[in-house]
Amino acid sequence: MNRPVIFLDFDGVLNTEQNYARHAAEGKPNKDAWGPLFDPRAVGNLRKILTATGAAIVISSSWRYAHRLGSLRMMWEVRELPGEIIDTIPCGATYISRGEDIEFWLDEHGRPDYVIIDDLDDFSPAQHDRYIETNPIVGITDADAQKAIEILNSKV
Repeated sequence: MNRPVIFLDFDGVLNTEQNYARHAAEGKPNKDAWGPLFDPRAVGNLRKILTATGAAIVISSSWRYAHRLGSLRMMWEVRELPGEIIDTIPCGATYISRGEDIEFWLDEHGRPDYVIIDDLDDFSPAQHDRYIETNPIVGITDADAQKAIEILNSKV
């Protein structure tokens, strides 16, 4: 696979505390059939990364335990979210860390360039140069997006 990959978490990355509070204050619904609605600002920053890099999305979120790949793709379409979900990391019984599941996925798919966007560090030291830790209050910021673009567009 030549296309770069974003390993994407949802809670604390696209689903933010700030967006939840905003919806509550405005009396708007904050979830749909799939779960909490995503923060438009965080989604906009994800869109920047995808536009600048042509990356595909692999879901690393715990949402993969509640929703199969087809359901996540349907959510992506219904919510009009950017990019293409190509897979999820495995939900195997050998789970030790999210980082190990990502390593397994990379080994199975030819080790493309990648970035990990998550609000919780569950990754090996070797993955830290490709890991962007988001603040769960605001999710993906413009600075996070720029860092992801630099990682994916570098030819290291």
